[in-house]
Amino acid sequence: MCALLIGLAVTTAAVQAQAQENADQVIRATRSTTFSVPIYKSRIVDLPGPVKRVSIGNPDIADVLLLGDDGLYVLGKDLGATNVMLWDREDRLVAALNITVTHDLDSLKKQISTVLPGESVELWSAQRNIVMSGKVSSAAKMDAALQVARGYLEQMATAKEKIMFKQQSSGGGGDQPDKKSGEVINLMTVGGAHQVMLQVRIAEVNREAIRNLNAQFSALQNTGKWVTGGVNGGATFPDALFQPGDVRVPIFGDGSNVNGNPVGPVFDEFAPTMPQINSTGLFGSFLSSDFLANVVLDAYQTRGLAKILAEPTLTTLSGQDAQFLSGGSFPIPVSQDNGTIGIEFKDFGVKLSFMPMIIDPKRINLKLNVSVSELANTNSVSLRPIGTTAVFTIPSLTERRAASTVELSDGQTIGIAGLMNENMRSAINKFPGLGDIPILGYLFRSQSYQKGETELVILVTPRLAKPIAPSEIKLPTDAVTDPTSAQFFLGGKIEGSKPASPPSR
Repeated sequence: MCALLIGLAVTTAAVQAQAQENADQVIRATRSTTFSVPIYKSRIVDLPGPVKRVSIGNPDIADVLLLGDDGLYVLGKDLGATNVMLWDREDRLVAALNITVTHDLDSLKKQISTVLPGESVELWSAQRNIVMSGKVSSAAKMDAALQVARGYLEQMATAKEKIMFKQQSSGGGGDQPDKKSGEVINLMTVGGAHQVMLQVRIAEVNREAIRNLNAQFSALQNTGKWVTGGVNGGATFPDALFQPGDVRVPIFGDGSNVNGNPVGPVFDEFAPTMPQINSTGLFGSFLSSDFLANVVLDAYQTRGLAKILAEPTLTTLSGQDAQFLSGGSFPIPVSQDNGTIGIEFKDFGVKLSFMPMIIDPKRINLKLNVSVSELANTNSVSLRPIGTTAVFTIPSLTERRAASTVELSDGQTIGIAGLMNENMRSAINKFPGLGDIPILGYLFRSQSYQKGETELVILVTPRLAKPIAPSEIKLPTDAVTDPTSAQFFLGGKIEGSKPASPPSR
């Protein structure tokens, strides 16, 4: 029984809806009636009396057809307005109808409601244009509503080209050219926050360990007939310089002494590479009548740790680009016309640029570019322009850069870049055989070890930004005051006492 009652209620509702729809298609005309017809749709008009003659103002706007004596069929053909005059057999005016052909806004509104449920979008027909207003929840849904409306106009233009009946002008001059299909006028607004604040955290740690042992050894023995020696670290053997005449050739004796020893060594001059100690080390020297030995031991160990932490924050409107730079610029000489030198500047430091797009009340799309760069002396370039004595030194840059497009909710954090880099180098140079002797072999070899580790991570957090009251803002300079003369001269302070906190309201 209950099922029967429910079925009867559903059937009754459907019949009532169909009856209401049919009633909307029929217009009860009086002597002067104004009504609208959707384009490419028709309406039935019940006339107040029998009609013999019909006259239409612009047949390109609407087609009319008599249905018996007291009925009229009206079809909207093009956007615009016209009128219809109807007379009876006695040439008395029965009715004057003012007809406006508009866009089919009801069907378009149903399509938008189906695609974007819950969005408040209002539609109006203005000449050949469609005006859209109301408030939507995101820019993406606004764009979807505009696309649906533009698709409707394109479909209407296509139907205009394929219409089956002939377009007649009011003067009977034949077919008219196709008219512009119209445009969509957007008066919609996006509700909620329109500003996005982006917080970026850049954390980098560099660890470096260096161990170096460099032995520089040289020895020379002159027994009168033999000159022998050894070296670790390099040496040269230039010609000896003898008087008179500063002759640079070995001289093997001139009979000036009893034993006939040469004035200079049989070997050319022995010149070992200049030994040095870069940081820490040991050295020693031994000298006798016929033997000379020098030992320089350059040994050091270095450990380094570098930490970089940057937290730039930038706020901009949805759909607008924003840029931030904390660093500086260095000049680069650039050749110009007529041999002149111009200057261009290259930025370095912490640089951030991003463009947000709010796609719904709590969803943000980000296109961003983050870079951290610093000046470096390695790989620098020195230039000397022709005709001048000036020298330009152009430093190199070490840079970490990340460019990405992400989509996050309000307050969510994501890592857009990460790096874990580890490198190690080890080298040993030794005298064959002697360098392998235990303990004593350290004098005949040099070895170095270098290891570096780099860890880098870049995190981004977008937030929907809203203005705050000025009383809630705290600046870094609020807690800094100048010292008084007594505090500066007697107390040796460079900063005064912190100001008292203002009383809370």
